[in-house]
Amino acid sequence: MKKIKLSYPHLILVSLSLFLIVNNIIWLKHDTLPPIWDQAGHLTKSYDYFKAIEHLDSNILYKLLTLTNFYPPLFYISSYPFYKILGMSGDSGCLTNSIFLILLIFSTYGIANTLYGKRAGILSALLASTYNVVSTHSRQYLLEISLISMVTLAIYFLLKSNDFKEKRYSIAFGIAAGIGMLTRWNFLFFVFPVIIYTIYKILKTVGSQQSTVRSQIKNLIIASLFFIIILSPWYIANTGNILLNASISIKDSAVIEGDPHGLNIENFIYYLKTINEQVSSPLYLLFIIGFALYIYRYRENRDMSIFWWFIGSYLIVTAVANKDSRYSMHYLPAVAIFSTFWIKDIKSVIVKNGLSVIIITFVLLQYLSSTYGLRLFSVERTSLGPFNFILLQKNPPIKEDWRVDEIEKVILAENRFYNTKNMVRIIPDYPTFAKATFEYYKYFNNYDNIHFSWHTNFPDFTDYIVTKTGNVGPLFREKAHILTKYIEEAPHQFTNIFRKFREFSLPDGSTATLYKRDIVPLSGVTAQDVIHMIKERLETILLQFVKDHEGLEIQIIPYGDEETLRGRFKEINILAKKAMIGDYKHKDAGMMVNDIKFTFHDITVNLYELKNGNVQVISLKDVIPSGKIYAEDLREFAAKEAKGIKHIDIHFNKNTIHLSADLNSYANLRVKLRPIVTPENNISIKVEGLNMLSLPIPSFILNILMHNVYVFKQDITPCRVVLNNIKIENEYLRIN
Repeated sequence: MKKIKLSYPHLILVSLSLFLIVNNIIWLKHDTLPPIWDQAGHLTKSYDYFKAIEHLDSNILYKLLTLTNFYPPLFYISSYPFYKILGMSGDSGCLTNSIFLILLIFSTYGIANTLYGKRAGILSALLASTYNVVSTHSRQYLLEISLISMVTLAIYFLLKSNDFKEKRYSIAFGIAAGIGMLTRWNFLFFVFPVIIYTIYKILKTVGSQQSTVRSQIKNLIIASLFFIIILSPWYIANTGNILLNASISIKDSAVIEGDPHGLNIENFIYYLKTINEQVSSPLYLLFIIGFALYIYRYRENRDMSIFWWFIGSYLIVTAVANKDSRYSMHYLPAVAIFSTFWIKDIKSVIVKNGLSVIIITFVLLQYLSSTYGLRLFSVERTSLGPFNFILLQKNPPIKEDWRVDEIEKVILAENRFYNTKNMVRIIPDYPTFAKATFEYYKYFNNYDNIHFSWHTNFPDFTDYIVTKTGNVGPLFREKAHILTKYIEEAPHQFTNIFRKFREFSLPDGSTATLYKRDIVPLSGVTAQDVIHMIKERLETILLQFVKDHEGLEIQIIPYGDEETLRGRFKEINILAKKAMIGDYKHKDAGMMVNDIKFTFHDITVNLYELKNGNVQVISLKDVIPSGKIYAEDLREFAAKEAKGIKHIDIHFNKNTIHLSADLNSYANLRVKLRPIVTPENNISIKVEGLNMLSLPIPSFILNILMHNVYVFKQDITPCRVVLNNIKIENEYLRIN
């Protein structure tokens, strides 16, 4: 049997990989902080995939394609062997990064070695894998390490393909790029500039090397086919949801968080300054020197791939309004190569070796100091004018119990609630004490009878409230600060609904307080007064949404006088023979609906706010909507609302909706839709026919885009919107 013999550089890379992985295991063993923010959500997704694979059945392919409909599944699935061997835990999940850390090390070495030799390869791999931001993320369950490694691997194969002259490396690039797209869709941000540069080089030789160019184009097409085949199944199944979720304004997020954006110097240099924070100032200076030399000697470079990797990616992430240091990690291997490529040209062997030893020594000391919190310098960070000079950034393991699991157990032990689940409002958005962290423990411990929400429409649908003193989260989380202050001041509107139930000491010296819903009965009025007050207020609110009504009626069925004085009722029904329904606060357009009935079961209303004219629903078991809409009424409404669209025609027949319209003088649309009540008690839409510009378009295209897109967002509230059936015939549509 032939023995595997590692070359000297590969032995160093294997040793580096083992060194980093062992230190990550030690770090994770000693760190007890709960998963924070995005980490918590990604971990729960990975557990979903683990459970799906463990319970292998005929639906496994469907589950793998649909368990996550926004972030691709590769990283989550990669955690399976770690959960299988080590058990399902956050630490096991974080060790998934080990696979991708090895890929990052060898891919960075491969690129630098191909372009500038073994010394540059080893030094670049060391830098790229130990930069502060990379080593920190290698111990967190986030997608960044998998993404940076797949970007680097894809660019390595692209470089080795020699502008698609080498078939096997071209295929390897297509496979790596397809897998990269299954780590995260912004993979293209960092690879696309290098692809464009490579195609540009091919096109430059079209006139002089036609036979070679034909071979290159053929290999490019083959690589593209592998790329498309690998990414297509998941993206086909989830494109609609990606587009729907991505429609949330990134610019709005940037404004809220105070990120620089737009055409200004601050925005343009944001990520240039960020590199200093990502790598430390001495290594940032090394990059600046290397990049300046690269630009100065650019004519000597036979390949500019790393330049376009860095510059192209930099421009793309800068153009994205929402900013974060982890969004730009994925060109750091290029930064590492810029930092070291020039050392090979130093003529003095002593200086060359001495500089290499200094870099290696500093990098390892910085890594160990950051990982274990060692103090190596008297000053670790100082300001030099507008510039922060950073020698070290510590990220040691922390042993702290944030008592999240204990708080959840206290809530579940009570087990007294009116909502379908215990509804808990998490007011702070502190990293280790945020809604996401509570949801993680709920999921991990199978606490099914509990549901967490935060600031939206507070205190609607609330059984318990969790607050925190001291730091309650980033300043841009304005609502967390406002609500914390409101609860601390404890106005009567609050204390009449909620009472302090338990307090918990937290590791940062602050106190967490658990409030429980315990409504004080309204005094000075009778139960009948309360019923009359609710009817009167509901009628006022309904006038904002209802016009030209016939037979409008509000029925209130109480449990008893004491519960009525607390605002709790067995049932509230809103009925009308017909009414024009619309949002008349914002526009004067509505649609006629017939046989209207809304039934609200087991509903609790905040009577103290009702006196002030506000309607707050503290709890609600379920709501059953029903009504009938005629095609003629829907046509009239669509004609008013659809600006610039002419000749709208709508017909109902045999559980299908037939819609046609002229979008302009030349474009017409014909579509046939079937609404379906799903097993999840929601409404989805199936397209059964589609014509655009008088040309038939395969219905499956639109159905793919609308896959897992539903009419109701059922997880907004804990109450159920009960949908028994949808019936369409004889020119009307009826729900329930």
